[in-house]
Amino acid sequence: MAELPDTRDLRPWAVGFALLAVLALHAAADPRPPDGVWAVAGVLAFSPPVRWLLLVLAALLALPPVSRRLVRVGAAPARRAAAALAGVPAWVWIALLIAATWLLRSRVLSGDGPATIEHLQRGELINHKEPLDRLVTALVYRAGYALSGWDAGTAIALVSIAAGALFWAGLLRLARLRPVSGAGGWVVWSLVGTTGATQLFFGHVENYSLLTAGTLWTLALSLEAATDARRPLWPAAFAFGLTFATHLSAAWLAAVVPVTWLVRVRQARGGGWPSRAERTGAAREAIGSAMAACLPIALVVLGMLVSGIGLGGFSASGFGGGDGRLFVPLFAVETPFERFTMFSPAHLAAVGNELLLVAPVGAILALTLWLGRRRDGGRTDPGTWVLLAALGTVVYAFTFNPDMMVGDQTLGVMNEWDLFAFEAVPITLLGVWWLRTAFDPGEERDALVLSAAATSFVHTAGFLLLNAGVKV
Repeated sequence: MAELPDTRDLRPWAVGFALLAVLALHAAADPRPPDGVWAVAGVLAFSPPVRWLLLVLAALLALPPVSRRLVRVGAAPARRAAAALAGVPAWVWIALLIAATWLLRSRVLSGDGPATIEHLQRGELINHKEPLDRLVTALVYRAGYALSGWDAGTAIALVSIAAGALFWAGLLRLARLRPVSGAGGWVVWSLVGTTGATQLFFGHVENYSLLTAGTLWTLALSLEAATDARRPLWPAAFAFGLTFATHLSAAWLAAVVPVTWLVRVRQARGGGWPSRAERTGAAREAIGSAMAACLPIALVVLGMLVSGIGLGGFSASGFGGGDGRLFVPLFAVETPFERFTMFSPAHLAAVGNELLLVAPVGAILALTLWLGRRRDGGRTDPGTWVLLAALGTVVYAFTFNPDMMVGDQTLGVMNEWDLFAFEAVPITLLGVWWLRTAFDPGEERDALVLSAAATSFVHTAGFLLLNAGVKV
């Protein structure tokens, strides 16, 4: 009886066809919000000749035979280039990225951007939804205004770019993480570093840049703690606590730290019943990590009480926008701030556009490679559990009601794309993590990464240029 073909041989083609579908949307869909496929609005930054050239090149690279051939031909030159650049300090590359983000900084105001500028100019120091973010931005604004006359918009843009520096540094740390570095650190840079969420670090005038950088650091430190018992857990817990104090939307990442702790306990146990010393050590680590996570928000709360600002703004209705309702309604639209019900086609289209905008390639890899288990059963390793725990951010993006669309009917839901952008980090990291276990190191995996990175770059480059007001 003939053997069935190994499904692993079909995975590069499955990813390739999914990438081609994304590129086809860039080529043929109406990108204009509010009713079009606004996730591909970046193509509006390209003139027709440039658009078709980029899309055709990316489409060719999406074909496994083409990408494999290019990897085979370019392997030796790539190694020589890597060797030549190996001596360049990492901070130089990060400095170049920061310069690029300033030159291509966003010229678009949407969402809460105009309101944030107004609040800063009125002297606001704290916003109860994003206490540390607003405090940092307010201090930067006041210092810059006193020294050089900066306006509030410039201060927000500078905080955005500083958050980008934290993000790039986090990518550098992640690329050096042992399980990831085995797949090649360039995989992290080319896939996680090219999500649509990177627009947040290009001077985007809003308050989600520090949240996204903190998300990356929380996951990077959690992955370190989950895969190396010598690493302590408290830095990951502190990173989460700091991110939560920066923006309370980070609450949807809360499962990451306890899941990381459970993974560590399971590994220490080695399949047997833990000894008394092991139980005591695990309990101490849990208590210490909980204290590290609570410390930043506790200091924020104390500061607000001492300063007289108070805690009156901490209320569920305050997070629900104009109508005080946090979530998309299940069955019926009841207020002017609601536009669709939970499982309506309009809501599903909005969520699909959000995913396509911020994590098109990450979503493809995460959905395609979950079947990519090697014969050694390496799919459900510790890092996988950590990243799955972070997918609460996807639940958030699906259930939360972004009512700012009411403020700008020309943009619709796109007006609040940045509210959910931080979900791109765990989604894409999960795809990268499964890429490690779906393929052995070599030409096939490198070719797939090349295909994915080409599509990701074309998609995000257009979005960055569009927001910067640049057309090529």
